Amino acid sequence: VGAALPVDVLTYEEKTLSAILRVISSGFVKLWSALTLLGFYQNRRCAFRVLQTSPFLLALAGNSRELVLD
Repeated sequence: VGAALPVDVLTYEEKTLSAILRVISSGFVKLWSALTLLGFYQNRRCAFRVLQTSPFLLALAGNSRELVLD
């Protein structure tokens, strides 16, 4: 309450309960803190696991460790 941070949900997969969020770089720490502190949503327990962060959206498109060259 008292503060707002624009966050875009770029993708969301219901099957895996995973999402890609976009936030301006100055809001990164605020978003991370908010996700860390959130323990309940609509009277249900919840937790977040950050799998990857990047200042470049294209970097989130693939994993270079899984890259297969023909």
